[in-house]
Amino acid sequence: MQQVGFKAGETIMREGDEGDTAYFIVTGAVEVLVGAGGRRVGILQTGEVFGEMCLIEPGPRSATIVAMTDVECLSTTYDEFIGSIEDNPYRAVAFMRTLVRRLRQMNELMEKIDPNRRGLRGFVADVQKGAAPAPADAEAANLSWTTLW
Repeated sequence: MQQVGFKAGETIMREGDEGDTAYFIVTGAVEVLVGAGGRRVGILQTGEVFGEMCLIEPGPRSATIVAMTDVECLSTTYDEFIGSIEDNPYRAVAFMRTLVRRLRQMNELMEKIDPNRRGLRGFVADVQKGAAPAPADAEAANLSWTTLW
């Protein structure tokens, strides 16, 4: 992990940009913006993480992150993260808790904007109706799920 700093007002990452690094906020606060207009959907502060999805699969950022104050962070790359959970699998549990919490927050947000209050499941069902089936992930298909239990 590396310690990195950002000045108030500095854009740390942009929605759509490729990324392979996540950040743990040591001090300060950032705002989370989504969409073309940069609608604020959250504020993250000391002790919280952003950019974490890329630690599972590097790819495009899902939000823009802007420093609200001067911010000090610890950063880790995909390769560093994978190495650390191979050395200590219990680290993966804490990380998964963060992902689950964010998914729950997204579901709550989806329920608020959907007049039928169907949440994320309803949204996904609507999208699936209009989209072709997603190709199976070969890695996931070959995984023996019994090894996880």
